[in-house]
Amino acid sequence: MKPEIKAKDLVNKFYHSDKAVMGGFGIVPESYYESAKECALICVDEILLMASNDFWCMADAYLINKTIYWEEVKQEINKL
Repeated sequence: MKPEIKAKDLVNKFYHSDKAVMGGFGIVPESYYESAKECALICVDEILLMASNDFWCMADAYLINKTIYWEEVKQEINKL
């Protein structure tokens, strides 16, 4: 999945979960979108932290590519 699509997907998951908090009325204040972005960024930061803690794997090209991918996702979330 492209980073820009993954970014939107993550933010939307948090944004739409707020509908349940609102009683399922489907009315979600716009400020919730910013909160959803913050939640998505926390998730991405946790993924990047886990990758950085795997020092023994840092030479692994797969891990490096995944780290680059998640950094790009983070950039895309910030653009939303």
